[in-house]
Amino acid sequence: MNLQDYTLPQLQQLGARIAKQIAKQESAGKASVLKRMKDMAREHGLTLEEVLGAPSQAKPQKVSVGKAFAAPKAPLPIKYRHPSNKDLAWSGRGRRPGWVDAWLANGGALEALATAAQRFEKKQSRKALEASDAARTEAPVEAESALQG
Repeated sequence: MNLQDYTLPQLQQLGARIAKQIAKQESAGKASVLKRMKDMAREHGLTLEEVLGAPSQAKPQKVSVGKAFAAPKAPLPIKYRHPSNKDLAWSGRGRRPGWVDAWLANGGALEALATAAQRFEKKQSRKALEASDAARTEAPVEAESALQG
C-alpha cells in the first residue's frame, strides 16, 4: 500500500478507521485477558476481586523516608497585593502573575504593590482586633441578662 497515492481526506478517513480498529482490538484484548484471569482465580477457589482487592497482602510497599513524611508547607505570606482589587495577591515567589506584569507595564512600581499589601494586612488585623473586642464586651452583657432572666 503506497500512502502517497491517497489524498488528504482519504488519509484522514483511513486514520479514523485505523483508530477505531485499534480501539476495538484493545477492548477485545482486555476482555480476553480479564476472562482468563477470572477463570484462573475460579480454578483456585477465589474471585478476581479477592485476588486484586488486597494489594497490601501481595507485597509490602517501599516507603521512602524523604518527602513522604514531610509536613505540609504553610502558605507563604502575601508580599504584593493589587491596590484596587484585594483578591489579587502574590507572595513574591515563583512566576510573576499576569496582573503584576500588567501593573508594571502600565508604569506602576512593585513597591506600590508591597505598600498595598502592608496596608491590607494592617486593616485586616485592626478588623480582627475590633471583632475580638466586641465579642469580649458582649459576653458579660449576655451572661448578666441570663442571670437576671
